[in-house]
Amino acid sequence: MFMTFLMPAALFIYFLSSLYFLFAFPRKKDERYNLIMMHAFKYAYYSLMVTLLATFILSKLMNVEVINKYFTEAILVDLLVAHVVFTLSAIILNKKM
Repeated sequence: MFMTFLMPAALFIYFLSSLYFLFAFPRKKDERYNLIMMHAFKYAYYSLMVTLLATFILSKLMNVEVINKYFTEAILVDLLVAHVVFTLSAIILNKKM
């Protein structure tokens, strides 16, 4: 049931971020672009590691098996959170720099 709402929401978020990077993000790849991307990827990586760690700890505490459907959905949510963090940090850093 949760997956019926998760996939359309994820696709909508990916679509919006693709539009931002296609139309609003600077196209020339210079030092500023590289710096923004480096910091955005760093923040997304840290958020992904924290959410994956939380997912694994909660799955062990709640006795959810790794093959379980809910665990797979939780991993998809973790990836979506990392993508949102990447997009938001790129937007913020683009406006700041």
